[in-house]
Amino acid sequence: MDLVDRRLGSNFNKEEVLVLIKVALLCTNVTAAVRPSMSSVVSMLEGRTVVEEEFSEAGDVEEKKLEKMRLYYQELSISKDEQWTSSSTSAADLYPVTLDSSYLQKRG
Repeated sequence: MDLVDRRLGSNFNKEEVLVLIKVALLCTNVTAAVRPSMSSVVSMLEGRTVVEEEFSEAGDVEEKKLEKMRLYYQELSISKDEQWTSSSTSAADLYPVTLDSSYLQKRG
């Protein structure tokens, strides 16, 4: 309650002050994706929505995003591998290489 203007004395609603402080903390989060939308803020201030009690660290949010991206690209990689392995041609068919190739002997 030290954040409340002293000129108000005790003439204020403590619950409203706590809601305002919690909403302010949500709005100043380092990670933009975690900040609430303006409509959510208005809804919280009007009392139509409960203010989130947990404040997650930006690192936690970033780690969750990274994990989702890893899973997405892993699934994408698997589906691409399946696409290529179902082909009737392989790299060995396109570029045959033998160990006694004159190219390899000249190269050495």
